[in-house]
Amino acid sequence: ASNPTLEGDASLSMSKASRPAAPQSLWRCFLFWAAPMAYLTATITSTATAGPSDGLHEDGVMPTFVPMLLLLFVCSIVGCGMDVFLRCRQSGLVIQLTVQAILLVFPSNFFVGTDSAVPFKQGHLENMANEVPHVASAAEVPHAASAAKGQDSLPARLRGGASSMEHAEEQDTMSVVLPCLNESNYAIKTARKFCERTPSGVLQEIIVVDDGSSPPLKELFAQSGIPERCNLRVLRHDKPWGLMIAKQTGGDAAVGKYIGFYDCHVSPAVGWYKNTIKKLQQKKERLVVPMIGDIDVDSWEQRANSAWTAKCYITFGADFWWYDDDSDYIPVISGGLVATTRYWWRLSGGFDRGMRGWGGENTDQSLRTWLCGGDIVRDKTSKIAHMWRVPQDQRTMARYRFQGQTDNLARVAAIWFGEFKAKFRGGYLGHPDVTKALEQSKTMGCNHFVYFLHRFRRIYVDSGMIPQKVFKIRTLAEGGLCIARRGTMFGMSNCDYSDTDFHLSNWRPTGFPLSGQSLVTDKDSQHQVTCGGHRANSCAECPQGQGNSWCHVDCAWHFGMCVSKSVKKKLETVPDVPRCCSGLRQWNAMECLDRLDSNGPIAYNCDVSGWNANQQYFFDEGLIRHSSGNCLSVKNRYDLVPAPCGKATRWEKISEFIPEEAKLYTDLVNRYGLKDDTPDH
Repeated sequence: ASNPTLEGDASLSMSKASRPAAPQSLWRCFLFWAAPMAYLTATITSTATAGPSDGLHEDGVMPTFVPMLLLLFVCSIVGCGMDVFLRCRQSGLVIQLTVQAILLVFPSNFFVGTDSAVPFKQGHLENMANEVPHVASAAEVPHAASAAKGQDSLPARLRGGASSMEHAEEQDTMSVVLPCLNESNYAIKTARKFCERTPSGVLQEIIVVDDGSSPPLKELFAQSGIPERCNLRVLRHDKPWGLMIAKQTGGDAAVGKYIGFYDCHVSPAVGWYKNTIKKLQQKKERLVVPMIGDIDVDSWEQRANSAWTAKCYITFGADFWWYDDDSDYIPVISGGLVATTRYWWRLSGGFDRGMRGWGGENTDQSLRTWLCGGDIVRDKTSKIAHMWRVPQDQRTMARYRFQGQTDNLARVAAIWFGEFKAKFRGGYLGHPDVTKALEQSKTMGCNHFVYFLHRFRRIYVDSGMIPQKVFKIRTLAEGGLCIARRGTMFGMSNCDYSDTDFHLSNWRPTGFPLSGQSLVTDKDSQHQVTCGGHRANSCAECPQGQGNSWCHVDCAWHFGMCVSKSVKKKLETVPDVPRCCSGLRQWNAMECLDRLDSNGPIAYNCDVSGWNANQQYFFDEGLIRHSSGNCLSVKNRYDLVPAPCGKATRWEKISEFIPEEAKLYTDLVNRYGLKDDTPDH
């Protein structure tokens, strides 16, 4: 082959009529303008998807200057002379100017599509809804334009896959997302508090997602006076789509390294973000929950002497309830107050796209996190006061009605419960279409539900939520009846027709009697005891209806009974294992026997920690003792009442059986090789 440089020179000396090398010159010209054309096309795509926040195109130098450098570079490669460069650069400049003009005239979404308010990553769950809500202005939402774009929603310096984010040098900034519907002034107060109590170096933005409020929140925020440094953005749905879709919109639009989701009726304390960010720095596949307290609606500050809570568990009915212990790990978040990394939000996909309305999103997000490689912890130093719905205070009532609510709890059970979904409403889930959600969990390599139950076996096994035995409770009297549920109370019913079963429940506090252990240990004493100002034949006889105030000197009050000090000391040395049980729970329900009123025990959500004295019941030689010092008894055949234990009704357990969930749990733990030397809380 000829030397290309010499062949190029020869072509320049030929006449127009006899120039056989013209195609080669055209080919070289193509190289001159093809390179800048390719570069400018990449520039358009980058600008359209990344937005000005990347800092790559602010001065306009790169899209203008680099093409000329590329022309010289191509010229040097083909080795052409300057006369060819001068002739071909005209075509290159024409192409360059044309493309740049298109870039200036047309909006970025002309090239990459209109931004959806509910985007998703490639390789994960696609939108499960038939309709996808859109914000009013797509230009306001710097996230992926379609599922195929994946990481295009990240700043350009972070692209290259979610797994590469941790290697990028990025400031520890927080995007605060506030999903709101008709919250008006409360939303403004909430946004203002986050603005005031988050330094500008940490606060990336405040994203208010207006879920179809009337009037639109953007008009109200325009007059709110919130400083520009807080980067407030209002994204609007044209109609209410529900809490999880509003959160999804805000989370997908967020560009901070961390994303905090909070209700539109909260007030963060000073320094709320500090340890939350530290905990997210420690692990990127994580949710962090603040301590949640009570807000003073007038001052919009935390109420004095507010109780603080953060931890919840989930039942087989997909409901959740509060509890507390000494561990900072949380099985289930309570709802709208949680922070995570942008990495985990994008990787896990946020929420189940088939949910509409409110409720269930917290259990879905929690199970996805625990079963798919993440964890959930609380930050005891982060305190956020929350406005609870209090019927006595009309200011706290919800100001919306939502049409199109889906059965979100059934979706949670269908997606995550596996074989345990037979425990959800007796196995009736309806017919939710969760095909795509199941495909997503498979793609992410998520574990079976038994991993979650075993990870929190301190809750599910040690508190009796997966009971070893289920039974009915019957009186020993002739023609004995069984305890049955009566609305918010308990009463007596024919055992053959009663559908109320029970099991032992709740953790056993230190010193609480073990199953089968009696408190009546000094009944055979031959000597009287000193109770305080009087004497009695035994410590059990000291109170005489006066409770612990008549139980002193030789005796001590212990879980509702006056016992000798030696007995109390012995009980307090009983090891904490086994942890179960200190109460009675209705099977397949959230309620335990609670306060023993004059009309009998009320039904109330179980406190699995065992420290709620109202729920402390235990069998003792045929009696059912209560921490009040009384025993459970029957009056007028069908009513339950408290009575002195010496005169109280005697009881027995009947129709005992091992429930299916206990068998299933044991089988699956063995099948998956789960060991008890792993964390249990």
